[in-house]
Amino acid sequence: MFYLGIDIAKHKHYASIIDQTGKPITKPFSFHNHKEGGQTLLNRIYQYIESPTEILIGMEATGHYWLAIYSFLLDHGFSVIV
Repeated sequence: MFYLGIDIAKHKHYASIIDQTGKPITKPFSFHNHKEGGQTLLNRIYQYIESPTEILIGMEATGHYWLAIYSFLLDHGFSVIV
């Protein structure tokens, strides 16, 4: 199991992936708050998993800026905790 934390912001989100022991799998990385940015995030995630059930995603509800990536990830079958 992997865990992805996303720090939500207006234009660019920041994220990092850890394993079940808490060991960082990635250095923090950024992606833009638009559809292409969501695809960038998916590409990064799928470097480490084969199925959305292998990762749990957490994010903060910052203003309304979290809604687009939240909906995008749900539409792609991921479990997201806000």
